[in-house]
Amino acid sequence: MFQTFKKVLFVGIILQANLSFSQSQNQLQEVVVTANKYPQKLDQTGKVLTVIGDSVIKANVGLSLGQLLSQQVGVMVIGSGQTVGSTQNVSLRGVNFGHTLILVDGVPVNEASGIGSTFDINLLSLQQIERIEIMKNGQSTLYGSDAIGGVVNIITNRKSKEKQSISASLAAGTQKTLQANFGIFGTLNKTNYNFSQSLATTGGFSTAAPKTDSEKFENDGFKTSNSQLSITHELTKKLSINGLYRFNAYKTDLDEGAFVDDKDYTYLSKNNQVGGGLSLQLPKGKLTFNYLYNQTYRNFKNDSSDVAASAFSSFSNTDYTSKASYAEIFTNFKLHKTTEWLIGADYRTQNMAYDYFSVSAFGPYTDTPILADLAKINNQSIYSSLNVNLESGLGLELGGRFNNHSVYGNNFTYSVNPFYVVNDYIKFFATASSSFKNPALYQLYSPYGNLELKPENARTIDLGWQFFGKSKSNFLRMVYFNRQYTDLISFLSTSKPPYGQYINLAEQNNEGLEVDGSLNCKKFSLSANYTFLDGKVSDDLKLNSKEINAFLRRPNHNLNLTAGYNFSSKLKGSVTAQHLSKRNDLFYNSDTFGNEAVILDGFTQIHTNWNYKINESVGVFLNIQNLTNKSFTEIYGYSSRPFTALIGLSFAK
Repeated sequence: MFQTFKKVLFVGIILQANLSFSQSQNQLQEVVVTANKYPQKLDQTGKVLTVIGDSVIKANVGLSLGQLLSQQVGVMVIGSGQTVGSTQNVSLRGVNFGHTLILVDGVPVNEASGIGSTFDINLLSLQQIERIEIMKNGQSTLYGSDAIGGVVNIITNRKSKEKQSISASLAAGTQKTLQANFGIFGTLNKTNYNFSQSLATTGGFSTAAPKTDSEKFENDGFKTSNSQLSITHELTKKLSINGLYRFNAYKTDLDEGAFVDDKDYTYLSKNNQVGGGLSLQLPKGKLTFNYLYNQTYRNFKNDSSDVAASAFSSFSNTDYTSKASYAEIFTNFKLHKTTEWLIGADYRTQNMAYDYFSVSAFGPYTDTPILADLAKINNQSIYSSLNVNLESGLGLELGGRFNNHSVYGNNFTYSVNPFYVVNDYIKFFATASSSFKNPALYQLYSPYGNLELKPENARTIDLGWQFFGKSKSNFLRMVYFNRQYTDLISFLSTSKPPYGQYINLAEQNNEGLEVDGSLNCKKFSLSANYTFLDGKVSDDLKLNSKEINAFLRRPNHNLNLTAGYNFSSKLKGSVTAQHLSKRNDLFYNSDTFGNEAVILDGFTQIHTNWNYKINESVGVFLNIQNLTNKSFTEIYGYSSRPFTALIGLSFAK
């Protein structure tokens, strides 16, 4: 690991020297909101942030959210290379499933009925997103449970001073794909409004991969609808209130499993979000209140008209429902011109219900249900952070959170983050933090549940530096990270009914290196990032002697390279290369009735995006994924994306 660090450090110094010759503005002036829950310039925080701005999102209009995230440094979205509607597991720096917290407009949007209690990003349309901020390292001090690897903040609010602005797009592509988007937003008197609607459908391709070329599997289609409405009203110059409603739904076809086709297996997901809040300007700060009610319904239905030979049942129906409420109040204010203090509290409640029915050769079967009145938790926390920025360039962030959970009791997390900015060009930083993930409701209350479970815990260390050019888009950053897990929740098989239970079992250690940078020279732009990941898992959870590292489907090496060129004021194009090295995987073998370990080959994909501006309001875009039609495997036994193209018109006025 140390030898790798030295090599990359040498390359970084050379690139830093080259970057210093083409600069005009200062990136340190860019404002972010995720680092400490209030607007800050990048030179006021030592945290590791990646910002995907509006211009990048518009340039990648044909991508899904998962595909765009997977091109960022230290980010893997397992499932983003499969058919649309596949499960999207977001992993920051190789963290386990459920250890990355998803925020929408700064508010957690967990799905409480899942084993990982993660939010399904298939429910979000990239067309309705203005900006994405990705913050690495353990962030439980400010954001609570699940933020072990960090947080991904999806910012949808689109504030406009115009009375009315309209945006729309219409696109069509391979695999019978159609997309339509419409938005209207603006400000009327003292009220800012934003309404948007996205629709998409595709014929897709088979979820499961055929074992031989002679096998022909059906295509698995996908349909989705995304609606959102937000309103902010200024009651006074200092006080404003806001409200929002979001409805997201999609339906997708599934297959029976690895290498097994199924023509009547479907998955339906519906999500309703209702929320609001207020913002009050104080003499030396601001008071913020947020509330969100989040309801999700999920249904897996495997009908009886087509039954795979290896299927246990001829019919099955599974329903999951969950409800979650989140309320938060916090205030930040200046103690001194160099010192800002944040203090806050949040309260969360969750419940879930589960029903399963099937018909097999043994007759009808109803699984033990999970009842919403019993499967519920509440969680309350208080937290605080202190941010000091001296004129010398030295800065320090200190934070802590006290958390109380209705099942396991109390726990505490901390964050220490010193940093030093040298002449507005180089920033050195270090972070030591602890973080946690609450046990999911399913892990507590299902037939396999265990009310003695403790939260999963992690301690993380970051060491790094970042060079900024005068141009806000020119930078180079290198970060070393080390994470140590304790009390990881695992499923332990038993010989007596229900033949398994969730327990705190494993310890794990992983470390790695992130390098990312960007260079812009008038018409040409180049951005690149590389992530190295390695780690060890406790002996009782090792796969076998063939394993590459301790992680399933997460490679040691991940490289992304994007080159763009502005041919004219109207025509812009870019090419992206993505490389993943070999990875471990496990799959369930229905012939042997057991899990088997495999190693997946590394692969490289090429993508390209083109945008042509017809006039000030109308443009044409073309997005091509897997340009060379490279055959690869992301998850063993399942198909991955072939050559796909999407072309469309966009309108904004």
